[in-house]
Amino acid sequence: MNIKLYLLVLLYSLLGNVGPVAQASNLEGSWEGKLIIKPEMRLRLVINIAGSEGEETIITMDSPDQGAYGIPMNIEYVSSDSLNVTVPQLMLKYKGKLEGDSIKGDFSQGGLNLPLILRPKVTTLTRPQTPKAPFPYVTEEVVFQSSLDNADLYGTLCLPSNNINDTPVVLLVTGSGTQNRDEEIFEHKPFAVIADYLARNGIASLRYDDRGFDKSTGLSPNPTTYENSMDAVGGVNFLKEKGFSKVGIIGHSEGGLIADKVASIGSPVDFIVEIGGPVVPGDSILLFQNEFLLKDGGLPDNYISLYIEAMKGMFESQKDIDPVAFDETKYAIFSQENLSNPVLAPLAKNLRDNFSDLAPWLKYFINYNPIEDIKNISIPILMLYGEKDIQVPPALNVPLLLENFPDMNVKVYPDLNHLMQHSTSGKLTEYAEIEETISTEVLEDIKQFILSINK
Repeated sequence: MNIKLYLLVLLYSLLGNVGPVAQASNLEGSWEGKLIIKPEMRLRLVINIAGSEGEETIITMDSPDQGAYGIPMNIEYVSSDSLNVTVPQLMLKYKGKLEGDSIKGDFSQGGLNLPLILRPKVTTLTRPQTPKAPFPYVTEEVVFQSSLDNADLYGTLCLPSNNINDTPVVLLVTGSGTQNRDEEIFEHKPFAVIADYLARNGIASLRYDDRGFDKSTGLSPNPTTYENSMDAVGGVNFLKEKGFSKVGIIGHSEGGLIADKVASIGSPVDFIVEIGGPVVPGDSILLFQNEFLLKDGGLPDNYISLYIEAMKGMFESQKDIDPVAFDETKYAIFSQENLSNPVLAPLAKNLRDNFSDLAPWLKYFINYNPIEDIKNISIPILMLYGEKDIQVPPALNVPLLLENFPDMNVKVYPDLNHLMQHSTSGKLTEYAEIEETISTEVLEDIKQFILSINK
């Protein structure tokens, strides 16, 4: 899907403890509400209460707009009409009482205190672009092997009805994180939409479940961009063996980095389409994302400076061939005074949890410079960006791209976000609310580019 946002805004996926509680039969079910952080920033939260009569009650929380689900909550108190729950690691609390058909209560986290009314969850998301059978093309379930470790990767091959020897084909490569072949997010299935559009226009495609997802094997923990690239090499080889004469890659977000890596090492790729692909090194992307989100959350500038300063230091400590230990004493956010601050304390914890000891994916990402691989690529590349993309912002990436490759085929679309949806703000909270999965203008431009390569 997307380059990972390593920032605790309100919720972060983690494990917690669930304590023994009384019964809560009247509250059983899923309850949904919106935190109004400020008029233009609203965040959906869902509290799930499970446990029938005589059973222990279990309560979890979802933050759908942030892609976080099943966060266990400690239960301080629960009855047939009231609850008091916490997530201590996040300094998060919710206390509410059933009134009519709603739970009315108060949400708090750190220094944030907001009313939160929960109602029975009935949200239905409309996704008009999701393909529906019958299809005017052929689909095949296929499996190919990774070039890394021969892991079996399962996918869907879409073949136009008039499939011939010179039909072009694309390998669809997802962004960061383990995802299914449709790159599904908030019930959007962007890769299914792309594959459907291309097949209807004479272009074949192969999309696949990431390693370790569904039937796909290969359980290497936290695979790096390079390891994921070796999976994509296996996909390219598979398509060449199937007899396709023109094989390209469409990569979204980190999938763009993977496309660059695959082509730069000499894999037989004939063209590349990158959708929101980073050009600057990963540390620049993550610093931008974190600063943007903290500002958008209304944090004071001096708090943001403390956080970003420490993050830069953490990244620098991991930049050399021989990483050095990060010295917290040099950074004010870790002072005893600031660790007692209800706002700065969770931010400091987030830095320690996610950046002080970098996971393999993150370490590779912050040290990888895409420009160096693009310099080794001679095939046609189409680079597409949404002007309102806050995850891989064009203002940070396009100037460097054009500075190094002035003749590069680059297009920036007004009003589109990282998923290439028409968007008001570009924020992640809009992804689920927008019915459009991907702009038809983007789909058309991808089609025209591929067909021009195949002439």
